[in-house]
Amino acid sequence: MRFSDATTVRERVEAHASQMRLRGARQHALTAVLKLLCGWSKITDDRVGLPQIVELITAAGGRRYDLKTIGRALAGLAADEVIVYRPAQGRGTRAFIAIHERFVGDIEVLGRDRSGRVITDYRGHPDPDSVTFSQPHPYKDQKIYPPTPRNETQPQGSRPTGVDVSSEDLREVLRGLPEPLARLPKHLRWMLGRELRQRLEAGWRPDQILDVLAAPMPADVERPWRLALWRLRHNVVGSGPRLRPLQQAWDAQASAASRAAADDATARWYSDVAAATSAQLRAELLRADEAKFGRRAKDPVAALAAAGRRVARLFPEMPLSAALARWAEDVLAAHEPKAVAAEHVATSLSTDLLIELAISGGCSCVVCGCDRGINRPELPLKAMATVCDQCWPHIAADLAVDTGADTDERIPA
Repeated sequence: MRFSDATTVRERVEAHASQMRLRGARQHALTAVLKLLCGWSKITDDRVGLPQIVELITAAGGRRYDLKTIGRALAGLAADEVIVYRPAQGRGTRAFIAIHERFVGDIEVLGRDRSGRVITDYRGHPDPDSVTFSQPHPYKDQKIYPPTPRNETQPQGSRPTGVDVSSEDLREVLRGLPEPLARLPKHLRWMLGRELRQRLEAGWRPDQILDVLAAPMPADVERPWRLALWRLRHNVVGSGPRLRPLQQAWDAQASAASRAAADDATARWYSDVAAATSAQLRAELLRADEAKFGRRAKDPVAALAAAGRRVARLFPEMPLSAALARWAEDVLAAHEPKAVAAEHVATSLSTDLLIELAISGGCSCVVCGCDRGINRPELPLKAMATVCDQCWPHIAADLAVDTGADTDERIPA
Protein backbone atom coordinates (compact mmCIF):
# COMPACT_ATOMS: atom_id res chain seq x y z
CA MET A 1 0.00 0.00 0.00
CA ARG A 2 0.98 3.65 -0.34
CA PHE A 3 2.79 5.50 2.44
CA SER A 4 -0.23 7.69 3.15
CA ASP A 5 -2.48 4.61 3.36
CA ALA A 6 -0.05 2.96 5.77
CA THR A 7 -0.29 5.99 8.06
CA THR A 8 -4.08 5.86 7.89
CA VAL A 9 -4.19 2.15 8.76
CA ARG A 10 -1.85 2.68 11.70
CA GLU A 11 -4.04 5.47 13.08
CA ARG A 12 -7.17 3.33 12.76
CA VAL A 13 -5.66 0.36 14.57
CA GLU A 14 -4.16 2.52 17.33
CA ALA A 15 -7.48 4.29 17.88
CA HIS A 16 -9.30 0.95 18.21
CA ALA A 17 -6.58 -0.39 20.54
CA SER A 18 -6.91 2.65 22.81
CA GLN A 19 -10.62 1.88 23.21
CA MET A 20 -9.76 -1.73 24.12
CA ARG A 21 -7.28 -0.49 26.77
CA LEU A 22 -4.65 -3.07 25.94
CA ARG A 23 -1.86 -3.63 28.43
CA GLY A 24 1.20 -5.78 28.87
CA ALA A 25 2.27 -8.25 26.22
CA ARG A 26 -0.78 -7.63 24.00
CA GLN A 27 -0.07 -3.90 23.77
CA HIS A 28 3.64 -4.44 23.03
CA ALA A 29 2.89 -7.17 20.51
CA LEU A 30 0.42 -4.94 18.63
CA THR A 31 2.95 -2.09 18.52
CA ALA A 32 5.57 -4.46 17.11
CA VAL A 33 3.12 -5.78 14.48
CA LEU A 34 2.26 -2.24 13.34
CA LYS A 35 5.93 -1.40 13.05
CA LEU A 36 6.57 -4.61 11.14
CA LEU A 37 3.68 -4.11 8.69
CA CYS A 38 2.75 -0.43 8.47
CA GLY A 39 6.34 0.62 8.91
CA TRP A 40 7.10 -1.15 5.62
CA SER A 41 3.79 -0.19 3.92
CA LYS A 42 2.52 -3.77 4.01
CA ILE A 43 -0.81 -5.29 4.98
CA THR A 44 0.27 -8.92 5.23
CA ASP A 45 3.49 -10.77 5.93
CA ASP A 46 3.79 -14.53 5.62
CA ARG A 47 7.45 -14.77 6.72
CA VAL A 48 7.19 -13.65 10.35
CA GLY A 49 9.11 -15.30 13.16
CA LEU A 50 8.15 -14.78 16.78
CA PRO A 51 11.75 -13.80 17.67
CA GLN A 52 11.28 -10.81 15.34
CA ILE A 53 8.38 -9.61 17.47
CA VAL A 54 10.44 -10.11 20.64
CA GLU A 55 13.38 -8.13 19.25
CA LEU A 56 11.12 -5.26 18.17
CA ILE A 57 9.60 -5.10 21.65
CA THR A 58 13.03 -5.16 23.29
CA ALA A 59 14.36 -2.46 20.95
CA ALA A 60 11.41 -0.24 21.89
CA GLY A 61 12.30 -0.50 25.58
CA GLY A 62 10.00 -3.35 26.58
CA ARG A 63 10.86 -6.54 28.40
CA ARG A 64 12.04 -9.67 26.61
CA TYR A 65 8.92 -11.82 26.63
CA ASP A 66 8.92 -15.56 26.18
CA LEU A 67 7.91 -16.85 22.74
CA LYS A 68 4.88 -18.61 24.19
CA THR A 69 3.69 -15.34 25.76
CA ILE A 70 4.02 -13.56 22.42
CA GLY A 71 2.12 -16.36 20.69
CA ARG A 72 -0.75 -16.11 23.19
CA ALA A 73 -0.82 -12.30 22.83
CA LEU A 74 -1.04 -12.54 19.03
CA ALA A 75 -3.76 -15.17 19.29
CA GLY A 76 -5.72 -12.88 21.64
CA LEU A 77 -5.41 -9.96 19.21
CA ALA A 78 -6.64 -12.22 16.42
CA ALA A 79 -9.62 -13.31 18.55
CA ASP A 80 -10.49 -9.62 19.08
CA GLU A 81 -10.38 -9.11 15.28
CA VAL A 82 -7.50 -6.63 15.41
CA ILE A 83 -5.11 -8.72 13.34
CA VAL A 84 -5.10 -12.00 11.45
CA TYR A 85 -2.64 -14.50 12.90
CA ARG A 86 -1.87 -18.03 11.73
CA PRO A 87 0.94 -19.57 13.75
CA ALA A 88 3.71 -21.53 12.11
CA GLN A 89 3.10 -25.26 11.84
CA GLY A 90 5.95 -27.62 11.13
CA ARG A 91 9.71 -27.39 11.13
CA GLY A 92 11.21 -24.44 9.25
CA THR A 93 7.89 -22.66 8.62
CA ARG A 94 6.93 -19.07 9.43
CA ALA A 95 3.83 -17.42 10.86
CA PHE A 96 1.32 -15.34 8.91
CA ILE A 97 0.29 -11.93 10.28
CA ALA A 98 -1.99 -9.36 8.62
CA ILE A 99 -4.05 -6.32 9.52
CA HIS A 100 -7.72 -7.26 9.94
CA GLU A 101 -9.83 -6.54 6.89
CA ARG A 102 -12.15 -4.12 8.71
CA PHE A 103 -9.26 -1.62 8.93
CA VAL A 104 -8.17 -1.97 5.31
CA GLY A 105 -11.48 -2.29 3.47
CA ASP A 106 -11.04 0.92 1.47
CA ILE A 107 -7.25 0.67 1.09
CA GLU A 108 -5.94 0.00 -2.40
CA VAL A 109 -3.39 -2.79 -2.47
CA LEU A 110 -0.62 -2.23 -5.00
CA GLY A 111 -0.12 -5.09 -7.43
CA ARG A 112 3.21 -6.54 -8.43
CA ASP A 113 4.48 -8.10 -11.63
CA ARG A 114 6.34 -11.39 -12.02
CA SER A 115 9.66 -9.81 -11.07
CA GLY A 116 8.18 -8.41 -7.86
CA ARG A 117 8.12 -4.76 -8.92
CA VAL A 118 5.15 -2.64 -7.95
CA ILE A 119 2.65 -2.05 -10.77
CA THR A 120 1.84 1.65 -10.79
CA ASP A 121 -0.30 3.96 -12.88
CA TYR A 122 1.95 5.10 -15.74
CA ARG A 123 -0.28 7.98 -16.79
CA GLY A 124 1.78 11.15 -16.73
CA HIS A 125 5.04 9.17 -16.83
CA PRO A 126 6.93 9.34 -20.15
CA ASP A 127 8.79 6.09 -19.48
CA PRO A 128 6.49 3.04 -19.25
CA ASP A 129 9.26 1.02 -17.57
CA SER A 130 9.59 3.38 -14.61
CA VAL A 131 8.62 2.07 -11.19
CA THR A 132 8.38 3.56 -7.73
CA PHE A 133 11.57 1.86 -6.54
CA SER A 134 15.02 2.88 -7.74
CA GLN A 135 17.61 0.42 -8.94
CA PRO A 136 20.04 -0.91 -6.33
CA HIS A 137 23.22 1.11 -6.12
CA PRO A 138 26.67 -0.41 -5.67
CA TYR A 139 28.32 -0.28 -2.28
CA LYS A 140 30.81 2.33 -3.51
CA ASP A 141 30.11 5.20 -5.84
CA GLN A 142 31.46 4.72 -9.33
CA LYS A 143 32.85 8.24 -9.56
CA ILE A 144 36.62 8.66 -9.52
CA TYR A 145 37.67 9.59 -6.03
CA PRO A 146 39.99 12.62 -5.75
CA PRO A 147 43.40 12.05 -4.18
CA THR A 148 43.61 12.28 -0.42
CA PRO A 149 44.61 15.81 0.59
CA ARG A 150 48.01 15.92 2.23
CA ASN A 151 49.78 18.48 4.35
CA GLU A 152 52.48 20.05 2.22
CA THR A 153 54.57 20.94 5.28
CA GLN A 154 54.94 17.30 6.29
CA PRO A 155 57.69 15.21 4.66
CA GLN A 156 56.43 12.96 1.90
CA GLY A 157 56.28 9.28 2.72
CA SER A 158 57.73 7.54 5.72
CA ARG A 159 61.26 7.50 7.06
CA PRO A 160 63.50 5.57 4.65
CA THR A 161 64.55 2.20 6.03
CA GLY A 162 66.45 0.77 3.07
CA VAL A 163 68.05 1.45 -0.28
CA ASP A 164 67.71 -0.31 -3.60
CA VAL A 165 70.20 -3.14 -3.99
CA SER A 166 71.45 -4.27 -7.36
CA SER A 167 72.24 -7.90 -8.05
CA GLU A 168 75.76 -6.90 -9.09
CA ASP A 169 76.55 -5.68 -5.56
CA LEU A 170 75.44 -9.01 -4.09
CA ARG A 171 77.48 -10.95 -6.66
CA GLU A 172 80.52 -8.80 -5.85
CA VAL A 173 80.27 -9.73 -2.18
CA LEU A 174 79.74 -13.42 -2.95
CA ARG A 175 82.72 -13.47 -5.33
CA GLY A 176 84.95 -11.82 -2.71
CA LEU A 177 84.16 -14.24 0.14
CA PRO A 178 87.14 -15.93 1.81
CA GLU A 179 87.88 -19.53 0.95
CA PRO A 180 86.08 -21.21 3.92
CA LEU A 181 82.89 -19.32 3.09
CA ALA A 182 83.17 -19.78 -0.66
CA ARG A 183 83.07 -23.60 -0.25
CA LEU A 184 79.81 -23.62 1.72
CA PRO A 185 76.94 -25.86 0.54
CA LYS A 186 74.17 -24.34 -1.50
CA HIS A 187 71.62 -24.04 1.31
CA LEU A 188 74.16 -22.35 3.59
CA ARG A 189 75.17 -19.96 0.80
CA TRP A 190 71.50 -19.03 0.44
CA MET A 191 71.31 -18.32 4.18
CA LEU A 192 74.48 -16.22 4.07
CA GLY A 193 73.26 -14.43 0.93
CA ARG A 194 70.08 -13.41 2.71
CA GLU A 195 72.10 -11.81 5.51
CA LEU A 196 74.36 -10.09 2.99
CA ARG A 197 71.39 -8.68 1.10
CA GLN A 198 69.89 -7.30 4.32
CA ARG A 199 73.17 -5.47 5.06
CA LEU A 200 73.26 -4.07 1.52
CA GLU A 201 69.67 -2.85 1.87
CA ALA A 202 70.68 -1.16 5.14
CA GLY A 203 73.08 1.02 3.14
CA TRP A 204 76.42 -0.73 3.66
CA ARG A 205 78.90 -0.92 0.78
CA PRO A 206 80.21 -4.27 -0.52
CA ASP A 207 83.81 -3.44 0.44
CA GLN A 208 82.80 -2.71 4.05
CA ILE A 209 81.02 -6.06 4.32
CA LEU A 210 83.97 -7.91 2.79
CA ASP A 211 86.38 -6.23 5.24
CA VAL A 212 84.38 -7.73 8.11
CA LEU A 213 84.10 -11.21 6.58
CA ALA A 214 87.73 -11.32 5.42
CA ALA A 215 89.12 -10.90 8.93
CA PRO A 216 91.44 -13.75 10.03
CA MET A 217 89.61 -16.82 11.28
CA PRO A 218 90.69 -19.14 14.08
CA ALA A 219 92.30 -22.38 12.97
CA ASP A 220 89.77 -24.72 14.59
CA VAL A 221 86.50 -23.24 13.27
CA GLU A 222 84.07 -26.09 12.56
CA ARG A 223 81.18 -23.96 11.24
CA PRO A 224 82.57 -20.93 9.40
CA TRP A 225 79.12 -19.82 8.28
CA ARG A 226 78.07 -19.35 11.92
CA LEU A 227 81.13 -17.18 12.49
CA ALA A 228 80.24 -15.15 9.40
CA LEU A 229 76.69 -14.61 10.66
CA TRP A 230 78.00 -13.61 14.09
CA ARG A 231 80.40 -11.07 12.56
CA LEU A 232 77.67 -9.56 10.37
CA ARG A 233 75.19 -9.27 13.22
CA HIS A 234 77.70 -7.71 15.63
CA ASN A 235 79.88 -5.56 13.36
CA VAL A 236 77.59 -4.48 10.51
CA VAL A 237 74.66 -2.99 12.43
CA GLY A 238 72.47 0.03 11.96
CA SER A 239 72.32 2.23 8.88
CA GLY A 240 75.20 2.29 6.44
CA PRO A 241 76.76 5.26 4.64
CA ARG A 242 74.29 4.96 1.76
CA LEU A 243 71.16 5.03 3.94
CA ARG A 244 72.30 7.34 6.73
CA PRO A 245 72.24 10.59 4.66
CA LEU A 246 68.72 9.81 3.47
CA GLN A 247 67.51 9.29 7.02
CA GLN A 248 69.28 12.43 8.25
CA ALA A 249 67.70 14.50 5.48
CA TRP A 250 64.27 13.07 6.30
CA ASP A 251 64.76 13.75 10.02
CA ALA A 252 65.84 17.32 9.33
CA GLN A 253 62.82 17.92 7.12
CA ALA A 254 60.47 16.40 9.69
CA SER A 255 62.01 18.48 12.48
CA ALA A 256 61.72 21.65 10.42
CA ALA A 257 58.10 20.86 9.61
CA SER A 258 57.34 20.22 13.29
CA ARG A 259 59.02 23.46 14.33
CA ALA A 260 57.15 25.39 11.64
CA ALA A 261 53.84 23.87 12.74
CA ALA A 262 54.60 24.72 16.37
CA ASP A 263 55.54 28.30 15.43
CA ASP A 264 52.35 28.68 13.39
CA ALA A 265 50.24 27.37 16.27
CA THR A 266 51.98 29.72 18.71
CA ALA A 267 51.51 32.71 16.42
CA ARG A 268 47.86 31.82 15.83
CA TRP A 269 47.07 31.44 19.51
CA TYR A 270 48.96 34.61 20.39
CA SER A 271 47.01 36.57 17.80
CA ASP A 272 43.75 35.22 19.27
CA VAL A 273 44.84 36.12 22.79
CA ALA A 274 46.02 39.58 21.72
CA ALA A 275 42.72 40.24 19.94
CA ALA A 276 40.62 39.12 22.92
CA THR A 277 42.57 40.81 25.74
CA SER A 278 43.91 44.19 26.70
CA ALA A 279 47.47 45.08 27.64
CA GLN A 280 46.56 45.04 31.33
CA LEU A 281 45.07 41.55 31.10
CA ARG A 282 48.11 40.27 29.20
CA ALA A 283 50.36 41.61 31.95
CA GLU A 284 48.22 39.77 34.52
CA LEU A 285 48.49 36.59 32.45
CA LEU A 286 52.28 36.82 32.47
CA ARG A 287 52.27 37.36 36.25
CA ALA A 288 49.97 34.37 36.65
CA ASP A 289 52.27 32.28 34.46
CA GLU A 290 55.25 33.28 36.61
CA ALA A 291 53.35 32.49 39.80
CA LYS A 292 52.14 29.10 38.56
CA PHE A 293 55.44 27.78 37.19
CA GLY A 294 57.83 29.54 39.56
CA ARG A 295 59.99 31.22 36.93
CA ARG A 296 59.81 34.13 34.61
CA ALA A 297 58.74 33.31 31.07
CA LYS A 298 61.69 33.25 28.69
CA ASP A 299 59.36 33.73 25.72
CA PRO A 300 56.35 35.87 26.70
CA VAL A 301 54.66 35.32 23.33
CA ALA A 302 54.79 31.55 23.79
CA ALA A 303 53.57 31.94 27.39
CA LEU A 304 50.52 33.92 26.28
CA ALA A 305 49.81 31.42 23.50
CA ALA A 306 50.08 28.54 25.98
CA ALA A 307 47.67 30.35 28.29
CA GLY A 308 45.16 30.58 25.45
CA ARG A 309 45.42 26.86 24.72
CA ARG A 310 45.19 26.04 28.42
CA VAL A 311 42.01 27.99 29.10
CA ALA A 312 40.41 26.60 25.93
CA ARG A 313 40.75 23.14 27.49
CA LEU A 314 39.79 24.20 31.02
CA PHE A 315 36.80 26.37 30.10
CA PRO A 316 35.55 25.24 26.68
CA GLU A 317 32.13 26.88 27.09
CA MET A 318 33.42 30.34 28.02
CA PRO A 319 34.62 33.09 25.68
CA LEU A 320 38.38 33.36 25.39
CA SER A 321 38.67 36.73 27.12
CA ALA A 322 36.52 35.68 30.08
CA ALA A 323 38.33 32.35 30.38
CA LEU A 324 41.74 34.06 30.40
CA ALA A 325 40.62 36.54 33.04
CA ARG A 326 39.22 33.77 35.23
CA TRP A 327 42.36 31.64 34.94
CA ALA A 328 44.63 34.57 35.81
CA GLU A 329 42.45 35.49 38.78
CA ASP A 330 42.37 31.91 40.09
CA VAL A 331 46.13 31.43 39.75
CA LEU A 332 47.04 34.76 41.35
CA ALA A 333 44.63 34.10 44.21
CA ALA A 334 46.02 30.61 44.85
CA HIS A 335 49.72 31.52 44.64
CA GLU A 336 51.18 34.12 46.92
CA PRO A 337 53.90 36.25 45.35
CA LYS A 338 57.33 34.75 46.01
CA ALA A 339 60.77 36.13 45.43
CA VAL A 340 62.16 34.31 42.42
CA ALA A 341 65.86 34.33 41.70
CA ALA A 342 66.67 36.06 38.46
CA GLU A 343 67.78 33.62 35.77
CA HIS A 344 70.14 34.63 33.01
CA VAL A 345 68.46 34.22 29.63
CA ALA A 346 70.80 33.49 26.76
CA THR A 347 69.27 35.98 24.36
CA SER A 348 70.31 39.18 22.64
CA LEU A 349 67.33 41.12 24.04
CA SER A 350 66.42 41.76 27.66
CA THR A 351 63.47 39.89 29.16
CA ASP A 352 61.79 43.14 30.18
CA LEU A 353 61.77 44.34 26.60
CA LEU A 354 60.43 40.98 25.41
CA ILE A 355 57.58 41.22 27.90
CA GLU A 356 56.83 44.77 26.77
CA LEU A 357 56.73 43.64 23.16
CA ALA A 358 54.45 40.73 23.99
CA ILE A 359 52.06 42.87 26.04
CA SER A 360 51.89 45.60 23.42
CA GLY A 361 49.97 43.27 21.08
CA GLY A 362 50.24 42.40 17.42
CA CYS A 363 50.66 45.85 15.82
CA SER A 364 52.66 46.70 12.75
CA CYS A 365 55.34 48.29 14.93
CA VAL A 366 55.51 46.40 18.19
CA VAL A 367 56.69 49.51 20.08
CA CYS A 368 54.58 52.46 18.90
CA GLY A 369 51.93 50.72 16.78
CA CYS A 370 52.44 52.68 13.58
CA ASP A 371 52.02 51.10 10.15
CA ARG A 372 55.60 51.75 9.00
CA GLY A 373 57.14 48.76 10.74
CA ILE A 374 60.06 46.90 9.14
CA ASN A 375 61.06 43.32 9.87
CA ARG A 376 64.30 43.28 11.90
CA PRO A 377 66.21 39.98 11.63
CA GLU A 378 68.40 41.03 14.59
CA LEU A 379 65.49 40.43 16.99
CA PRO A 380 65.19 36.87 18.36
CA LEU A 381 61.40 36.50 18.01
CA LYS A 382 60.02 36.45 14.48
CA ALA A 383 56.51 37.23 15.71
CA MET A 384 57.74 40.42 17.43
CA ALA A 385 60.42 41.53 14.96
CA THR A 386 58.53 44.39 13.26
CA VAL A 387 59.91 47.79 14.39
CA CYS A 388 59.69 51.15 12.64
CA ASP A 389 62.70 53.35 11.87
CA GLN A 390 61.81 55.83 14.61
CA CYS A 391 61.85 53.22 17.39
CA TRP A 392 64.69 51.10 16.03
CA PRO A 393 67.61 53.23 17.42
CA HIS A 394 66.41 52.70 21.00
CA ILE A 395 66.08 48.94 20.56
CA ALA A 396 69.41 48.79 18.72
CA ALA A 397 71.03 50.53 21.68
CA ASP A 398 69.57 47.91 24.03
CA LEU A 399 70.87 45.19 21.71
CA ALA A 400 74.35 46.70 21.78
CA VAL A 401 74.32 46.94 25.58
CA ASP A 402 73.15 43.33 25.96
CA THR A 403 75.71 42.08 23.44
CA GLY A 404 78.49 43.87 25.27
CA ALA A 405 77.36 42.47 28.61
CA ASP A 406 77.31 38.93 27.22
CA THR A 407 80.80 39.42 25.81
CA ASP A 408 82.12 40.63 29.16
CA GLU A 409 80.66 37.59 30.88
CA ARG A 410 82.34 35.21 28.44
CA ILE A 411 85.81 36.81 28.83
CA PRO A 412 87.55 35.25 31.87
CA ALA A 413 89.05 37.58 34.46
